[in-house]
Amino acid sequence: MFPNDKLRTIFFWTIEALALACLIFLVFRFDFLMHPIAVFANTVFMPLLVAGFFYYVLKPILKAIEKIRIKNWQMPRFLAVWITFALFLIVVGGALIIFVPLILNEITNMITAIPSFIKHVQDLANEMVKEPWFKRMNISVSDTDIKTSVTKYGTSVLSVTAGSLQAVIAGATSFTINALMVPIILFYMLNDADHFLPTVKNFFPKSKAQDVFELGGQLDKTIERYISGQAIQMVFVGFAMSIGYWMTGLPYIWLLGFIAGVANIVPYVGPFIGVVPAVLVALSISWKMIIGIVITMAIVQQVNGSIIYPALIGKSLKIHPLTVMLLLLGAGNLWGIVGMIIVVPVYAIARTIILYAYKLHLAQRKEQSVSELTKKTLDNE
Repeated sequence: MFPNDKLRTIFFWTIEALALACLIFLVFRFDFLMHPIAVFANTVFMPLLVAGFFYYVLKPILKAIEKIRIKNWQMPRFLAVWITFALFLIVVGGALIIFVPLILNEITNMITAIPSFIKHVQDLANEMVKEPWFKRMNISVSDTDIKTSVTKYGTSVLSVTAGSLQAVIAGATSFTINALMVPIILFYMLNDADHFLPTVKNFFPKSKAQDVFELGGQLDKTIERYISGQAIQMVFVGFAMSIGYWMTGLPYIWLLGFIAGVANIVPYVGPFIGVVPAVLVALSISWKMIIGIVITMAIVQQVNGSIIYPALIGKSLKIHPLTVMLLLLGAGNLWGIVGMIIVVPVYAIARTIILYAYKLHLAQRKEQSVSELTKKTLDNE
């Protein structure tokens, strides 16, 4: 039926893949089975994801502590794990004690200032309509239209803010549970991470085990470099933007800096998203502040793009900026902001796997050609 073994193998795996796809499709049709599984997965996934993020942030620190050597004494791993974990708790606890009250206070002040913000935008719009350059555009806008539009959008902002606060309050219990679980999961990740790849290696045949081990090591390095680099970028951008906002005279500097730092996790697009709230706040005070914000963002992103990103992430990923933009465009349309956050590391992981498989294939072909050449030489003799 098949002219060679290669086609027989392809046919076999194609049937296997189709059967697996049909089985998954049928299982997903039964909601009474999938709903508990989905709830369990969502409950477990978030603490694992957050703990994994912190694990890769702390991994370089753990490695550095493990290398400490005093004369003939070498730092034991268990002690390095405890020191790293203690540093994590100190930093997180200090951030919660110092910055969380500041940010919450700024959120409260911002919500209180929304009515005055709406009135200021109305006055600004009225002044703009009276400008000669606006009159030359022959656009007819009345004071009533301005008041109605600004009130409408201001009310929308207020309702969205209130809805967000309600969602935060409703999710406080879940957040508390996750906050308690994350440090526990993180500790075990730091303590037992070295046993993961050797354990996975044992599930594969001896002929493939070493290749799986090497591929796992490359994936681990790729993820570590990306996540630790992103964390350093976020902290730098957050603090630098807060300082720039303070020099500009903008209020709510810690809240706006925090937004700018978190938004920076999305490559290229994130800095523009993160600066939008600052521009809106500046608009409620003086349009001249917007110039200071633009200058601040330009300086911070120049330092980040020229020094920090190439040193921490660029050398490890080696992804062309156009490729990143296309990935963000596709992932943003398909999965929104979450897709834009995860698409680059997922692409980097997939790229590492494909390149390693390709190199392995070339190596196997080279060994095969050498063996065939040796066989022919022996036959000729």
